[in-house]
Formats: sequence, structure tokens, C-alpha cells
Amino acid sequence: MTTTVDTSKLETRLFINNEFVNSVAGKTFETVNPATEEVVCSVQEAGPEDVDKAVAAAKAAFEVGSPWRNLNGSDRRDLMLKL
Repeated sequence: MTTTVDTSKLETRLFINNEFVNSVAGKTFETVNPATEEVVCSVQEAGPEDVDKAVAAAKAAFEVGSPWRNLNGSDRRDLMLKL
């Protein structure tokens, strides 16, 4: 069975601080379907600067009084599943 994926609808950017962004360095890498060895798409490759931004955003999300910290676990799960 072959499944065709509409790659124009795939999000290939990094998700940092509640938004999709390109990597700072602009580097990408190919994602390959292991069953067919076909390239599915190219996605943004996170580098050290991107990781630093993501870690800073995650720390800020859990500061006292932040909306994310005040959500219960079920609500956080629901938001993550929307991604």
C-alpha cells in the first residue's frame, strides 16, 4: 500500500516560543520515508542558537504567574496535541 503525502501542507519550520520559525543558520535536512527511501521533505535544522532560544522560551513559560504554568496537565496536553 502506497500513501501519498501532500508535502505542501507539512510544517517544516522549528516551533519555538509558540511560533513556527526558520533556523537561525537557515540549514535544512531531508526527511526520508524508511519504507520507500523516498525524500518526504526538507525540514529546518536546529543549531545551537535555536536550541538556546527554545530553552529560554521553555524556562519563561514556567515562570511564576505565566499562563502555561497555570494550566493543568490536561489542558497542556490538549494544546500540545493541536501541534
